[in-house]
Amino acid sequence: MSLLDEAEDETARRPQAPRGLFTVEATRTQVGLYRISVHNTLGTPDEGVMVADRLTVDHIPTAERRARAWTDIARMHRALSQGTETFAALRRVEQEAPQEARRPALRALTTNLLYRPARIPGLREFAGRTGALV
Repeated sequence: MSLLDEAEDETARRPQAPRGLFTVEATRTQVGLYRISVHNTLGTPDEGVMVADRLTVDHIPTAERRARAWTDIARMHRALSQGTETFAALRRVEQEAPQEARRPALRALTTNLLYRPARIPGLREFAGRTGALV
């Protein structure tokens, strides 16, 4: 977490990294995405919620990275048992990069939502489109 804090401080000092120096843009948004991933991995997804609320995923330059951001946000919401929010993030993955929504890990997330007691409108159709429902 201290390395993420340092990275965030650095992006504040240098809002524009020199082009070609990094393979991933060194921005506050990217640091936020890594922070959410770390919280998911550490089992503290609740600490990622405020980070996710501050992110501007639409400003990420590539569809693949935006889809990855929504994937991590979906995982965060699933760990918090927030089915509707999980599904909303999964739909954003599909909007950004439809092939990403068909990945086995995301199909498993979708299937998990299907077998919860609460019904989510549109989920069954999404599951069919993405291969989670066969």
